[in-house]
Amino acid sequence: MSAPGGPAHAGAGAPSRDESAATAPSRDESAATAPSHDESAATAPSHDESVATAMFYRMSAERLRVRCLWSGLALALSVLVPYEVAYGHGIFVWSVLPELAPAARLAALAPAAAGLWLLFLGARTKQRAGLLIERPTSRAIAVLAALVAVNVAVWIGRRSSAWDMLPLPDSLITRPAPFLAVFALTAAGVVLRFHARARRGGSALLIASVAAALVFYLWPSRGEIPAQTVARAAVLVATLPDVRFQLGYGMVLLFVLGPLAIALLGLAHVRRVPAREHPGLAIAAVWAMPGLMLLSVYRAFLSGGLGVEAGMVAFFALLLVAVVAVLASALEVLVLGVMVPDVELESGHAAGSARGARPIAAAGAAAAVVAALLGALLVLGRPAPKGVDWRLGAPTAEWDRVFGELVPGWERARLARDAHARNARGTGAEAQVLTKARGREMLAAARAQPDGKDFAAALAALAGQVDDLELSGRAFGRLVAEANDAARRAGLPYYLDASVILGVSAEGTTRRFTTTPYRVKEVHVFRVGEDRFATLLVEPMTEGDRVHLGFSRDQDPFALVLGSEVRSYAERARQEGGACHATAGGAPGASAGSLARCDAALAALRGRLGAALEQAVLAGTERHELQHQVDGPHLPLSPAVTELLAGFSDEAQDRASRELSAYIAEMTARDAPPQLTLVHLFPFGVVARGGAEHRVATILLETLAGKKLRSGAREVDPETYAQAFEAQVSRGDDELREAARRAYREHFGVDLVEPVRE
Repeated sequence: MSAPGGPAHAGAGAPSRDESAATAPSRDESAATAPSHDESAATAPSHDESVATAMFYRMSAERLRVRCLWSGLALALSVLVPYEVAYGHGIFVWSVLPELAPAARLAALAPAAAGLWLLFLGARTKQRAGLLIERPTSRAIAVLAALVAVNVAVWIGRRSSAWDMLPLPDSLITRPAPFLAVFALTAAGVVLRFHARARRGGSALLIASVAAALVFYLWPSRGEIPAQTVARAAVLVATLPDVRFQLGYGMVLLFVLGPLAIALLGLAHVRRVPAREHPGLAIAAVWAMPGLMLLSVYRAFLSGGLGVEAGMVAFFALLLVAVVAVLASALEVLVLGVMVPDVELESGHAAGSARGARPIAAAGAAAAVVAALLGALLVLGRPAPKGVDWRLGAPTAEWDRVFGELVPGWERARLARDAHARNARGTGAEAQVLTKARGREMLAAARAQPDGKDFAAALAALAGQVDDLELSGRAFGRLVAEANDAARRAGLPYYLDASVILGVSAEGTTRRFTTTPYRVKEVHVFRVGEDRFATLLVEPMTEGDRVHLGFSRDQDPFALVLGSEVRSYAERARQEGGACHATAGGAPGASAGSLARCDAALAALRGRLGAALEQAVLAGTERHELQHQVDGPHLPLSPAVTELLAGFSDEAQDRASRELSAYIAEMTARDAPPQLTLVHLFPFGVVARGGAEHRVATILLETLAGKKLRSGAREVDPETYAQAFEAQVSRGDDELREAARRAYREHFGVDLVEPVRE
């Protein structure tokens, strides 16, 4: 090996780069007429190669430093982009930050923090090549560590925020690491392939790009391999009847297939030397996907639909360029630093350029920081333990008045004032005065109770802040939860359920936040594995239409079972054909013959249960809602749901999968015959209009029967469904419960854990 600036001592048969170019008929290294550059790299390098490599290294190092500056600026400015868009209104991170869980806060701020770090890495002075890190290889390691840390923070923050009333927005979580890695690895790999001493490293990066693409397309996501989704989308695009739809969906499909195309084009350079240092593929790897995103923005501009959403897409296209560009530069510098000895890379450097943390020290520090961050986020990201111990006191006339009269009265006045303001009917001074008066009366009555100090304080916080929640909604869930927790600690037998009312105003779709008061009759605590959960048996304290026997929200510590709705359903079930015909009355194809099978099964249950029918409905409903609490927001998708709802929204798939889990669990309830669940689902099964219950009824009965009940992709033949239903309800209780447990294992890959009542 030659010393820097000294004579070359290349071995015989190891031509210099210029000599190789002159003797080889092409740059294709597979040519048999000339030794390959990889072969020359295996022997001692020539002086020209050393000089060229050192120059390339210096250029790559400077490019990395510059990209740190502008990429860091783009990431830092991401904090100024709306955190999410709620019905046309941008919501910024500083308005919702206090309401996020700790891990979600770090996830929301992680891109901006990484941007500041990159700006710091790119800064330099006249005396120093970097404020903290001067060695280019160490700078590259610091850049990679920052981007890994961002992905870790976002991944854990997403899982943590799923327990909140509103999860992290898609703008923050739909940037998977393999997607970015494909483009960065390809861009860096083809550039490195141009230089003799770095070709092996470039080939390794190009192969790694293909591996990242395989991970992107083959790693199961939401219960299905993404390649299957892409294949179905390709068939859908080809069979669409309108060319306009084909063009529109084709652009989406092209975006999804972009990583595969870039990785395969890069694979063609594994044994071939590019014609120039920055080939077109390297440019396309950085700019192709952002260009497709900007085309959609341009289309929105032409159609007059340029708004907050389009602006966010444009900025995220810029962020995609920034991240891929700086990641590619970091990989270039790191590969050179690993493959080429420091004595060569430092030749020609300015004095003092070798100062600072050595790469091995930088790598160790980066690994330690990322590991510490991962550990801290895992701790912070765990959902808080749910306070399920509630020693109920007796209801009183005074508290009944607060929850049943004053809280709803304040709600009505507040919503009336809100509607007045939305409709621009003057200043709304009278409505404002009435709302404040109702609020004072409500708080005064709560404070007057000897056990109401903490609850009154929580209610005052809710009343004082609820008017500022139009856009975010996250604080609303927290404030209501604090009021409920205060009631629990005081032993008050009352509960406020937080809900969102969607409406349309002159400004577009709006969200209004309301609370519904319930009187708590009983609290049942269960242990499922190592965790504790609870259900509340409640009665509504206000009038209103209610269609659910019970409900559960992930952010709440209790599942609710509505006694009034259980009684109503049981009363319908006692009537001739009542429960079977309730939903199927307007169903096309729901023949009298198919409904007669459900009527017969229900009559048999009435004869078996007698007066215990209502208690059986209650037990099944409680087991159903408890399972929702056990599953939480991270229940895996059932493969059957993925297949049936291919192309549907994530929300529709999640709901169907979670309802499938809960209905299967309901069939295993000890105090309710499993046939009652099948009877309850029967009307939904013969309705061909869709909905989560319809899909669950179809999938569950198909699983129990062991055969398809659909005539097409989603259409269910009512008569075929009714025949399968009749066969299943005729099975014994224990046999059917065991079949349900096997069905759960088939759909979710684990055994259904039996809850134990404390």
